[in-house]
Amino acid sequence: MQTKVEKMVSKKVTIILISVASLILFATICGILVGVLLAQNSNSQDCAINPFEVSLHPIIVLSGTSNFLYPIWGEKVLRFKHGEAVDFICPGRTILIGGSQTNNSLLSGTCFSGSEFAVGNEIIEWSDLICSSTYWRGIQRTGNTCASDGVELEAGFSVDDGRFLQTLLICFNPTLQVAYYTFINQTASINQQVLGTARPSWLQGSGIYDVGSVTSLYVRANQRATINGQLGLEANSTKYIQDSTNYYLARGHLTARSDNFYAAQQNATFYMQNIAPQWQTFNGWNWNQIEIDLRDYASENGVDLQVWTGVYGVTTLPHKDTGEPTELYLYYVNETRKAIPVPQVYWKVAYNPLTQRGIALIGVNNPYNSTFSKLCFDVSSRLSWLHCERENQILGFCYACSITTLRYAVNFIPAMDVRGLLL
Repeated sequence: MQTKVEKMVSKKVTIILISVASLILFATICGILVGVLLAQNSNSQDCAINPFEVSLHPIIVLSGTSNFLYPIWGEKVLRFKHGEAVDFICPGRTILIGGSQTNNSLLSGTCFSGSEFAVGNEIIEWSDLICSSTYWRGIQRTGNTCASDGVELEAGFSVDDGRFLQTLLICFNPTLQVAYYTFINQTASINQQVLGTARPSWLQGSGIYDVGSVTSLYVRANQRATINGQLGLEANSTKYIQDSTNYYLARGHLTARSDNFYAAQQNATFYMQNIAPQWQTFNGWNWNQIEIDLRDYASENGVDLQVWTGVYGVTTLPHKDTGEPTELYLYYVNETRKAIPVPQVYWKVAYNPLTQRGIALIGVNNPYNSTFSKLCFDVSSRLSWLHCERENQILGFCYACSITTLRYAVNFIPAMDVRGLLL
């Protein structure tokens, strides 16, 4: 039998053991609660910003990279993890913080919380980061070749540390002084793009053209005289290039302004290397509809697309005296010195690299020609999302083909593995 003393000791040991167990259980619960709170706090410190909050916000990219960032499909904000490193860039300008000059066009920071970033020793609100003026855009050679005799150009923005933020890639034909095609990566969030920004001036860069002022060639009176000269008409004849109508040759974007998300990207499309002579009757209607339809497809299906846009062939009109089809050029000295052809067709290739499905969309650039031969087998009846008026001569005949069949005719379209149509 236990003595009285032994019973007292045993009771105290039991109490101590229960207390220790209780403390361990309490510590475990506290640890779990602290972990949960820390996780919640970490999530609350992630950043989410409206990229369009201020029209002159810096371009924001992940630290050391050159790729534009876009909202996740279905959202309107850019998201960053707490502590994620980013760069703020005002190409050719300086960054202001709360209205004060930094004398820098490039600042680095990290996501702090919400719309705040740690920049140096300060916590800065995204709304306080402003560029001193509209970004300075540029166009340059990449050093690569393309097609059989093309040179590769890129339009975009230079960064002080040597990076170049590419907006679009251009395969340029230096002999004919016109692009074979352009290329962009089109975001699934394209229809969340910024709207209503001012149109910038057209630029042609330096050391690329050898035909003088390209802008001058597009002036209606000048293009009329040039085209009429090739067709044997009086210089001021308005038979084809008319006043106060849409029968004239517009500066037809290959990559459209609206195919881009940010104002900076949209402005970078205003280089002459990104245009070709396009009848305004076609430019403002069926071609515009093709551009809209493709953006809507990306947006409604939540897919990022690779998009090439180009031209092919030379459109013709009959010579006044001979009736023979005569090729048209916006720059014409004689048969051995001519450039900037009026394209026979415009084409656009859209490709989903994840599914390897794609489509080629084609439009005829001649409102005066009632007949045409399709370059490839027409599958447009299978595309419920394509809404151009396919049989409208004035607005521009339009149709669709597989990428593979169009490449039989337009052999400079870049090669890609295609497993089906973009339906």
